[in-house]
Parts: sequence; structure tokens; C-alpha cells
Amino acid sequence: MLFIQAIMLSLVITSCSKEELSIPTTDMETIESTEIDTRKFNPNAQVIVLAAPSVDNNYYKEVFQDIVDFQIDYANKIDGRDEVIILVDQKTKPYYQGKVPNYVLVEANIGDIWIRDFSPVIAGNQVKFNYLPDYLSVADANYIDNSFENWYRKVGLQYGKKSSLILDGGNIVDNGKGKVVLTDRFLYDNPQLTKAQAKNRLKNLLNAQQVAIIKETPGDATGHADGMLMWVEDNKLLLHDQPVSVKNKIINELRNAFPGVEIVIVPDYYTFEEWGGFSSACNIYVNSLVTNDFIYVPTFNDMHDQEMLNFIQSHTSKTVVEVPAENVCFMGGSLRCLSWQLDGVFADDILIE
Repeated sequence: MLFIQAIMLSLVITSCSKEELSIPTTDMETIESTEIDTRKFNPNAQVIVLAAPSVDNNYYKEVFQDIVDFQIDYANKIDGRDEVIILVDQKTKPYYQGKVPNYVLVEANIGDIWIRDFSPVIAGNQVKFNYLPDYLSVADANYIDNSFENWYRKVGLQYGKKSSLILDGGNIVDNGKGKVVLTDRFLYDNPQLTKAQAKNRLKNLLNAQQVAIIKETPGDATGHADGMLMWVEDNKLLLHDQPVSVKNKIINELRNAFPGVEIVIVPDYYTFEEWGGFSSACNIYVNSLVTNDFIYVPTFNDMHDQEMLNFIQSHTSKTVVEVPAENVCFMGGSLRCLSWQLDGVFADDILIE
């Protein structure tokens, strides 16, 4: 797999007149001119892309440094295992320089940090859906989606397929081998489709053999499946324990869709909290990032962290990598929500020799 030696891609950066944070003082010219790329590449690696918060974004102003610190640690955990890119605007870039390798940083003006939801889904297929969630205004959703699409076109990337159906990327959980899970939020967002029609459309779009549409977790504003379950092996799902009223329905749907797949219940250590109208993702261990060789598991500075790391490792042949997520989980998302995955030719296309 080719990798970035020097990134020269950039967008015209626009900003509003908002109060700015102080920029760290570092001799960036020295860092950029002396850094030598000495990595050994993993031929089975995926590319993981993060979107940095902007110093000009008032919504994240109070937690800006927390997000930056998390992404720096996350990127350094990924680098050397899988490949990683951070999309960051010109004014925000100094907060990352000197703390991650320079080959990780790509200049772009992306409208939000939750890149999973508005980027293409399925690492090896890259299918782009219409980003229009009901928990955002149309104007906000369009701004975020357009910022991504403008950058995507600017750098000459191609989607595998594109659909007008409304779907957040966080509501697609796949095993990379044709098995896909999402919640019935998809049916709510696309009422013109019956459940059977929805499954057929998704099979065609995603090149999937089997699709399960499960009940969403009650009270979850986003209705995303990636806060409910994860594939740890091609034929094994870990399901975060659900309220009895929906758990049996979820398990029945999964068993009907995926005969022979093992379903393991993950202990529920969740404590409800809310931030900005979104319920916390803290202590949701299934919101992990699963790649070909690794599972990046969030931890929360909680007494159950080590137990859950051991639990997940006991159910997979992949290597579990701990990533502290307490700086971000309270906002309603975690590792997977903040990550866009690419594999195969799509991974090669985003990387420049």
C-alpha cells in the first residue's frame, strides 16, 4: 500500500469572526524539514481518517482541546498498525503539529468531527448516502455534507456508488464480508420503502449477501447501530445488552438474517448522561473501530475498562488496542463515530506516493 510522503492538498479555508484560541508556539519549520518517515508498512492495513475540530467552530469551543488531545492519542495508536490521516484546517493545524507525524496531517475544511456519518460506508466499497439526519437542521446537515463532498471532489476521489437514500454511516455495521446490520431508523428516514424493499436496495448498493434491520435503542437520538453491536469476527457479533422490550426482537432479527452467526451479549455498564441533546457514549465498549487485524476499543477511565478489554480480546483473533475515550464519549459518540475507514483500492487512492 502506498503512503503519504508529502501532502500538498488543500482547500480554500473560510472562517467567521469568532473568538480564537491561542495557538501553541512551536518551531514548525524545523519539525517539517527534519522529520524522516521510517515506518514499516502493514500490507493488510486499512486507512483511518479523522476530522479535526476547527478553532473557528463555536459548538466545540469548550471541548476543543479535549477533542484534539483525544485525536492525537488515537492517531498515534493507529499509526504503525493501520494507516491514519487527520483532516485539519490551516488555522487548527498547529495544535497537531509536533504531536503526530507530519505525514498524518492533510489540510481540509471539514464541517464536523463525526466523519463516520457523512463519509462513504463499507471500507472496501465506499458507498455514499444522503446525509440528512432528523437530529440536525437541513442547513447544518447540508453544510457538513457539502464540506466533505467539496474536499472529496477537490482531491479527485471517487465513490464506489452513490445513493439518494438517507442514511448515517454510524448506522451501518458490517463485517467486511457481506453481512450488514442497521437499525430501523433507516425505515423512518426512508418511509417509501418497506422493510423487504429496504433490505433488497441495501444488498444491491452495499454488495451485501445478508442484511439485518434491528430495533434501535430506545431514547437514542441518532438511532445508530454502532452504539449497539460490533463484529469481532466474520461470524461473531457482540451485542451490548439492551432493554428486555427490544433485546429479544433484536436477537431474532439477527438470527434470521445471519444463520450460524454467534451472538455474544456484552455486559451493560452504561450510565445515562446527556450533552447538547445527545446521550453519552461512555461505557459503550462496542463502539470500537474494527479493521482487518486490530480492534481499537474505547476505554473510559472506568473500573470496568480492563474487564471489557479482556472480554473483547477473548472473543476475537484480532489484536485489541486500548484507546482512552473519556475526552469525547460524553458528547454522544466514540471511536467508531469519529473514524472513516477505507480498504483496498480506495485506501490506495487516498494515499499519495
